[in-house]
Amino acid sequence: MTLSLTVPRSQLAKLQIHLKQGGNREIGGWLVAEQTAPGRFELVGLTVDLEVGTRDRFDSLPEPHSQQMDRILLENCGRVGQVDYLGEWHSHPTFPPIPSEIDVAAMTDMVESSGPSFAALVIVRLMANASIQATITTFQRGQLPKAGQLVIADAVPEAGFGEGWQPPEH
Repeated sequence: MTLSLTVPRSQLAKLQIHLKQGGNREIGGWLVAEQTAPGRFELVGLTVDLEVGTRDRFDSLPEPHSQQMDRILLENCGRVGQVDYLGEWHSHPTFPPIPSEIDVAAMTDMVESSGPSFAALVIVRLMANASIQATITTFQRGQLPKAGQLVIADAVPEAGFGEGWQPPEH
């Protein structure tokens, strides 16, 4: 499945604020999205934890995100499509927004053993001019991770969104 995630400008603005607050520490949280068609989602909210990250590591712990997610779900209960957890996001403030081996292993483990059958991982980086570079990678049970597609609603072509992690070619 190639997953497509549309990010409304309002959600992009919230993300920029959080990234500025995080500074040079990795921050992140959960993605909450509405499914608009098979494989297509629209971001309706994201949770954030500004406390646990370090310069080169972010661990997503459920406790700070559960209440935030409940609020987002309640605010979006009137939407037509199903709104639910889509995956996780975190920043790479000091290096490219490509999932690390640790990121890939953690997401793969989640979908293979304890979590949903698929999930997305969005890695973001705030650039000096306040633009955001980002990638999305889809993890699906029984399959290798693959790049998804990030779409910014009404975005200009040079928005800086790219493909996620791809398995090495042999």
